[in-house]
Amino acid sequence: MISAFLNDWVYLQTGKLLNAGKLVVLLGGDHSTPLGFFKAVGEKFGDFGILQIDAHCDLRKAYEGFVYSHASIMYNALEEIPSVKKLVQVGIRDYCEEELDYIRSSNGRVYTLFDQQIKERMYEGDSWKMIVDDIVNALPQQVHLSFDIDGLDPSLCPRTGTPVQGGFQTEQIFYLLKKVLQSGRRITSFDLVEVGVSHNEWDENVGARVLYKLCNLLIAANR
Repeated sequence: MISAFLNDWVYLQTGKLLNAGKLVVLLGGDHSTPLGFFKAVGEKFGDFGILQIDAHCDLRKAYEGFVYSHASIMYNALEEIPSVKKLVQVGIRDYCEEELDYIRSSNGRVYTLFDQQIKERMYEGDSWKMIVDDIVNALPQQVHLSFDIDGLDPSLCPRTGTPVQGGFQTEQIFYLLKKVLQSGRRITSFDLVEVGVSHNEWDENVGARVLYKLCNLLIAANR
């Protein structure tokens, strides 16, 4: 099965680099790509949490019959990698009943802050800082950042595979990540996925700027 082969290949390559003392990141591709990466991170660093910036939960058991799909990455991570102790999802705005049931039955292992909840809190007077504080407090000490570009407002990533209305501006996410760093948590690694190819280089430009920020964050967190 080609997906299992690719998961194993990513796992082996990531493990080699981590064991050589490198800071390692993964660039997708779609969001199915980091599963082997997560496994290698867990073996290297021990228990960790995933901070997921995304429009989707990615908690389906399978999608269109495909077990290792972009819509199943977080389900597979939670089911196959015991060292993933917490999943904190931010900005979710497209999900199914199966995923909502999984979140509710996770006994707190999955913490999901939906886009609608964020917007309503801000409409009613909460600042972005207050919301960010709640997100950071939900994270364990070691954190992997999983950044699906469709977590942003689709005007910033119109060619991503499954755009959804709503979402974040880049500066909101950069502020969140700065606060994660300032909290003293260790950012072990990150993946950036689902950046599309455009006719005018807009998606690529936004993706490159996000990547630049994430690389700086990872270096700062591991000095």
